[in-house]
Amino acid sequence: MRRRLLCVDDDSAFRQFYKNLLGSYGYDVTVAASGQQALKVLLSRKIDAVLTDMEMPEMTGAELAVRLKKMRPGLPVLLVSGSKAHAPLAAIDASVPKGTSCGKLVDQIETVMGKYRKQRPALTPRRFLPLGSVLATIAIAAYALPRLWK
Repeated sequence: MRRRLLCVDDDSAFRQFYKNLLGSYGYDVTVAASGQQALKVLLSRKIDAVLTDMEMPEMTGAELAVRLKKMRPGLPVLLVSGSKAHAPLAAIDASVPKGTSCGKLVDQIETVMGKYRKQRPALTPRRFLPLGSVLATIAIAAYALPRLWK
């Protein structure tokens, strides 16, 4: 299954660049021109990670990251910035400078997405088997012990 990225940048050339580049790496890329548009996309589509520019009019990438994390705390958010220094923010999982090589950008996306995959194991029936065993043991003990003590 292709991983779905939302790339947010107010520059149309960067949006097209992300769509072409990351699409060639096997991602399903949706683009947004602003933070508000990105929030609407997140409500209407399943997104696995967000790559956002820092400097955008109306809503910065950092402000967008905070709002995205409120909506979906487990959503990986990567910040792309033209300037080098930004205070670390809890809502941003990684930061890369604009102009980073394609390979490094993709590696960073995969690293952050992998971090969340490891933190959130799928809920499968096997995960509940120990609980079922414990409950069965309690039920048997509650039924059998009084009969054994007689």
